[in-house]
Amino acid sequence: MTYKQIVYMILDELKLFVDDASYTEDHVIFLADKYRAFLLKQEAERKKKAGETLDETNFQTVCMDLEEVDVLDGHPCEYGKYLRTTEEVPTPSSIASARVYSAGNYYIGEITLITRDRMRYIGHNKWLRNVIYASQNPDGRLYMWSQNPQFLYLNNITMTAIFDDAEAAAALTCDEDGTPCDVLDSEFPIEPALVPPLIELCVKELGGAIYRPADYRNNATDDLQTGTTTESKQ
Repeated sequence: MTYKQIVYMILDELKLFVDDASYTEDHVIFLADKYRAFLLKQEAERKKKAGETLDETNFQTVCMDLEEVDVLDGHPCEYGKYLRTTEEVPTPSSIASARVYSAGNYYIGEITLITRDRMRYIGHNKWLRNVIYASQNPDGRLYMWSQNPQFLYLNNITMTAIFDDAEAAAALTCDEDGTPCDVLDSEFPIEPALVPPLIELCVKELGGAIYRPADYRNNATDDLQTGTTTESKQ
């Protein structure tokens, strides 16, 4: 399903409660992304116990251009030049492993994704000379380095992962022409079995906020419980 299908399904169901709801598409996308992360975390725990892995439809693939930068603070000067993404990268979720690879080479161009702390201790093993390492810095960008200087000829990379912020990842998703897709026309990254509970949770959350009676009586009684909330404020 696309974002558009998810959003308008939720908005259509909300019209069953009220005709003049003021929720926008952005409101629904924000909430759908949050409940998607919630449902995927539950699904990952369930499948882990069963010895299974998450469905590929939960993953997104983003494309990023690279630029050359100088030595990073706290890293050995002999490391020389680095490559980094020109844009911030959405943070991959911890519920599944992320894969980084040179654009168009999913099986043969893999880049080893490591933590930022470990990045300071690479480059001492002659048997791993051709390995390209990548880590995400606090500025949100991916930084890459390798003992083999040929890595500097990389122009772009691709990452496949489950991202907590699916909307941000959708903005970086490339279509066949290499251009970003419109968010509403992008595929909503969730397996089909989780679509009904996602819609149900969103409708319940938004529907409950459409009409909420107020207790106008200034007394020590919870009038919401007694059913006397129809009295207008004097």
